[in-house]
Amino acid sequence: MGKSATPRRLADNEARAFSKSIRVSPQKLNLVAQSIRGKSCEEALNQLTFSRRRIAVEVKKVLQSAIANAEN
Repeated sequence: MGKSATPRRLADNEARAFSKSIRVSPQKLNLVAQSIRGKSCEEALNQLTFSRRRIAVEVKKVLQSAIANAEN
């Protein structure tokens, strides 16, 4: 008689992670996000590692968190 389980919002091959305290303009963040969108996680991590933009370090941390969430 407990609560019924809510359906998953994400597909089985998707994961979500977010950061609340990235202090950068949305336009600059979107430039980095566009460069990795649609790529595999290994390709995206490599591109963020060698990116010259300062925000790439923060985006890489969030991406690594999403990868860890996907494993669990």
